Amino acid sequence: MKLALEQFRAIVRDTVLVSLDLLLINERDEVLVGRRTHGPARDYYFVPGGRVMKGETLAMALQRVAKEETGLCLSPDQVVFHGIYDHIYDDSYFEDSNISTQYVVIACRCAVSSDAQIVSDLQHESLHFVQIADITSDPKIHPYTRNYFCADAKNLFLGSESTRWCRTGTPQAGVRQVKSSSTKDC
Repeated sequence: MKLALEQFRAIVRDTVLVSLDLLLINERDEVLVGRRTHGPARDYYFVPGGRVMKGETLAMALQRVAKEETGLCLSPDQVVFHGIYDHIYDDSYFEDSNISTQYVVIACRCAVSSDAQIVSDLQHESLHFVQIADITSDPKIHPYTRNYFCADAKNLFLGSESTRWCRTGTPQAGVRQVKSSSTKDC
């Protein structure tokens, strides 16, 4: 359910939001990031993601966020749980206010083909793949995105065996690859 702007402002100000972040990783060990055009995390590179809306299941949110932010059609059987993270920002989408933002983020990982047809949305100036080996030291990448690839992330609340990927640098077996043909209409 989409909210009126003033309703959303009150919710951001008064509550914790739940969101999904997508770690879309290609066969060259690169992750998809985009430069954020608004707060929070404005002007930083960040993985695609978005909040879960009222009345939406996590599976529905995954499909909506993937389609809206990347043009890809993803389903829950194509992703692997990566971890649950705290994201706390001093700013928010509402730049004219002193509203902070807090998310509980469910991070999911998915293998994608480097030739997948990625379509940027209004939240990102551009989307492109970045070498995972370079992510943790690049100051243009937001610290919360860098933390997805650190074994000792301070904002990690809960991880699974899949977070081991950070330490080994190799995707887990059994993760289905999304090919460019998966970008057809959902």
